[in-house]
Amino acid sequence: MSRIVISSFGSSGDLNPYLALALGLRQRGHDVSFAVEDSFRPPLERTGFPVRHLTGDAYAMLAPFANRMYGGMTPFAAISTILRHYILPTMRPKVAELRSICAGADLLILSPTHFAGTIAAELSGVPSVTVALTPTFRSRDIVPGPQTFDLPAPAQRLANRAAWTLGNVVLRRLVDRPVNAVRAEYGLPPRRDLMSTGSLSRTFSAVAASPAFLAMPPDWPSYLHITGFLFWDGVEGWREPPALASFFDGAKPAVAVSSGSMGPAVAGIFAHFFATSIAAIRRAGARALVIGAAPQILPDPLPPDVLALDYTPFSLVYPRCAALIHHGGIGTTAQGLRAGVPALIVPWGADQFFNGGQVARIGAGRWMYRQFFTPASGARALHSLLHDKRYHERAAAIAAQIACEDGAAALCDAISGLLEHG
Repeated sequence: MSRIVISSFGSSGDLNPYLALALGLRQRGHDVSFAVEDSFRPPLERTGFPVRHLTGDAYAMLAPFANRMYGGMTPFAAISTILRHYILPTMRPKVAELRSICAGADLLILSPTHFAGTIAAELSGVPSVTVALTPTFRSRDIVPGPQTFDLPAPAQRLANRAAWTLGNVVLRRLVDRPVNAVRAEYGLPPRRDLMSTGSLSRTFSAVAASPAFLAMPPDWPSYLHITGFLFWDGVEGWREPPALASFFDGAKPAVAVSSGSMGPAVAGIFAHFFATSIAAIRRAGARALVIGAAPQILPDPLPPDVLALDYTPFSLVYPRCAALIHHGGIGTTAQGLRAGVPALIVPWGADQFFNGGQVARIGAGRWMYRQFFTPASGARALHSLLHDKRYHERAAAIAAQIACEDGAAALCDAISGLLEHG
């Protein structure tokens, strides 16, 4: 039996996949614990995992800067905000905490941008594995963000190289410089492209996404592997409210709308998104299931054909929907793809732009900038998702492929093999 420490940070969408991994590792007999911020404690303690404290609170620290994270048309403003106001201020205490927590551990499992975790692993000599949730790594075959038109394959590869190069130049200024300054304080050499492969473990790094979402590019480094989505959304003990059952009994198609777990913490920022989504859904002749919106930003009373819930497991409600509207978080995106339901993605944040563009590229939905998301434009996009059979056929085919995969088992097998053979 090996002692494994898992450490991540951010929102609940950043925790749930690692919880799925931890459950699989525990079933294989490993001693698994978490080193996380206190906001992550409740689901971990309910599932019986030991939890060690890390400094920080993503929701509280980023809430004052929600406008910068929410309103951009590229991920750079969000990345800069997260780094300056959340990651850098907590790096040094997290390094100290993780060095103590990992003493005697056999393996440390980290998210890719957990720069404090990487420093702690290097200083303590604990082997580490990186588990990325989104495949945002440079490749000539990967379009790094959403685009409004298609290019011939040779031109697309050239465009991809140019976009990745330009993006990395910007990110080196935003991320590499300040993080390497902290690394230098510990006597560690600088790393390059920390928002890409520069932060990954060379021993083994996994992308916990389905090949149906993104096929393995041939030019990725040999230590990087696609293993499949990791699914967990807390269905144990959840009971469906009577209002939800009645809602799905209606004749009109149902469209679920959500915008990430940060929504309640910065309620007013998302008021326009939810109001626009509700209006677009009703214009498209459907009913709106609003999940996770702060009650104070919704109309009171709610319009006809609208039901609002503070929480409901996506894995249980998405298969009963005809379409989705969401922000493009990888956990939400994965649940939608597993359910075989077309999605309209209106991205905000960092990797959500990539996810929205990728869903459109594989034919399972559409994406739209928030600045251009109106009741009319949203209704037009939803109408095509609801009535164009090509979206449903493609979404169903992707769901069938994901149903044949077990990302948690594949990743647990790989990690167990590493531990067994050193």
